[in-house]
Amino acid sequence: MGLFSFFSGKTPEAIEAKGDQLVDRNAFGPGKLEYEKAAARNRVRPSKDPDFEARIEQKIGAAKHSLALEHFNRARELVEADCLDDAADRLDLAATLTTDTALLDAIQAMLSNGNMPARHPNKNGIGTPDNGPDPNGTAPDKTFPDEILENGPDMDEDEVFEALVNALPPEEQAAYPLYGPAFIKGFVAMNQGDFQGASTAFTAALDAHGSQTSFVHLELATCLVNLNQADQAKDLVLEFLNAFPESLRGWQILGEALWSLEEFDQALDRFAACPASITQATDMEILRGETLVRSDRVKEAQALYQGLLKAGNRDDAILRHLAMVCERLGEHRTANDLYLELINHCSRCGARPDDALRLRLAETCITLGDISDKLLDIYLDLAAKDPENKGRYFHRVSQIYTALGEETQAERFKGFARENSTPQDQTID
Repeated sequence: MGLFSFFSGKTPEAIEAKGDQLVDRNAFGPGKLEYEKAAARNRVRPSKDPDFEARIEQKIGAAKHSLALEHFNRARELVEADCLDDAADRLDLAATLTTDTALLDAIQAMLSNGNMPARHPNKNGIGTPDNGPDPNGTAPDKTFPDEILENGPDMDEDEVFEALVNALPPEEQAAYPLYGPAFIKGFVAMNQGDFQGASTAFTAALDAHGSQTSFVHLELATCLVNLNQADQAKDLVLEFLNAFPESLRGWQILGEALWSLEEFDQALDRFAACPASITQATDMEILRGETLVRSDRVKEAQALYQGLLKAGNRDDAILRHLAMVCERLGEHRTANDLYLELINHCSRCGARPDDALRLRLAETCITLGDISDKLLDIYLDLAAKDPENKGRYFHRVSQIYTALGEETQAERFKGFARENSTPQDQTID
């Protein structure tokens, strides 16, 4: 998020926050993975929050149960479509994810249907097919050829892959399991931040499937962008877009590659030539705006976003990017109003505003002199969640107390800020 790098993934709380965002969007599989990463990070670098371990374990359990419900509901749809083998596999996976007695009973009842494949009992009392996944061993999948079953991913990796793929659009969900074991390993590695390992695995998958342009090209290009190999990424994603011209994710990766190469005019030309079916999509408009910002044409980006608002596109992403552009141009009141509008959107739908948004609201309030004790809550909450930047947050708390005339508290937090400061903190006003 820029100034304070809140979602750096360096603290258990930061990883937890990413999991919260995913779960809020009903992406329970990826959310579970983030919570498990947060728990692992906590074992290496313990949180100072004494409740963290219990809280993260509860969130892992809740995410697994929600994922189990998704598999159960999908299994019901498959049963109705008479796809009983696929339904049984979904039910087995659901049973490994939940400890809820009512859901396990419902799974057992569905598996007891006389038309379902024969099962063997597993540790939850639910069956597995003769050639089905063993929760304690490897995880055969009938969509993979025999050589994948012999040399493919272990059960943990397979579960991770399935959870990640379940969060993708239907076309990718259907295609990704067909790309083989190297692709599976690469996809899991990439989502765990191992871009070098993922690049190696995706290259192997590309060698196996390179005769036809596929999503392997897109995922390898994504890795290469993160490895600062933008030239190679550009070539791959252009080949991908020739085959999948309406893929918004493909256009996003092309944008990132061209930005890295500082080929801003080419980026704008290519975005202008995208298919008519997506040219007015919010994601494409943001790509255009971000290209203008990165090429120091900030006023043009502002005009673009303002034009979209006038045309009736008040998507939260447009509002947010316009707010950031206004802030960059020194139009802090407009930016503050937009951040407040976004937070009010969250309040109306019952969602919690993300911390990056709360921080930008607070920072613009500080700049405008709109000081209130509500800002204290924001900065103190951020200090608890993002301890690496605690010095910066305490500095702001001290400023707020000074403005409110509470000098004793101001001096107290000024001391806390000094104790927790880093060299970069010296640049904060």
